[in-house]
Amino acid sequence: MRKEVVLDLETKRAPQSWGARSELATLGISVASVWTSHDDQFHVFREERIPELLPLLKDADRLVGFAIKKFDLPVLQPYAGSFDLEEIPALDMFEDVSEKLGHRVSLASLAKATLHAEKLGKGLEAVTWYQHGDWERLEKYCEQDVRLTRDLYHYGRDHGHLLFESYVDQKVVSVPVSWGMTDEAEIRNLIARAGAERKVLEIDYVSRENAGDGFRKVRKVEIRAVRDDEIEAYDHLRQDVRSFRIGRIVAARLLNELVQPRPVAQSLF
Repeated sequence: MRKEVVLDLETKRAPQSWGARSELATLGISVASVWTSHDDQFHVFREERIPELLPLLKDADRLVGFAIKKFDLPVLQPYAGSFDLEEIPALDMFEDVSEKLGHRVSLASLAKATLHAEKLGKGLEAVTWYQHGDWERLEKYCEQDVRLTRDLYHYGRDHGHLLFESYVDQKVVSVPVSWGMTDEAEIRNLIARAGAERKVLEIDYVSRENAGDGFRKVRKVEIRAVRDDEIEAYDHLRQDVRSFRIGRIVAARLLNELVQPRPVAQSLF
């Protein structure tokens, strides 16, 4: 069974500049929390117990976190000695979602829309709790962030998308993810095969908005054209030609059905 570890940590002080890796290495860890898949348990480590945390991370098949590549791992690196934490296979959910959206989105926003769950505070409050010696509140906060991150990871892995509230129109919209699903390169290969072999392709597609039938839809399509980041295809359900963004196709299957001649009026969306 794959060993997955979800990580979050809190620091003793707040960074002056969030982009300076050299400064991150000097912040110090107040508390770290992980969820481990092999025992389905949460574990909390104060700074003096970080040596007990490191073997769990080194042994992980996948390390999951939110902004771990630009924050958590650089903060943790001084505690790891000569071992380079970047060697651990890691999924940074913040990095992945931000790249797909073209802008940042917070853990709180994703958790509220996707899980209907709330964080227990803000990162800067965690620094204050450490300074005041409020360990109970600090540890609960860190563990809750791990719980939210784990649950978002599992939701995205199982459903192919996460939800958040749009800053533009305050609508709850989706962002596709492919954690544990078919990656985009393989999907593009299946699209090319479907077009070349003139076969029907079944796709799992994540719409930006919920029109009443859910965000994720299964469609049987016949490829007409591929244009950069989208396909033009005949949709069997709609009985019309539609366009689908490739980045929102989270799974695809080549069917043993040949494309049929279909004179239709084209109406793209």
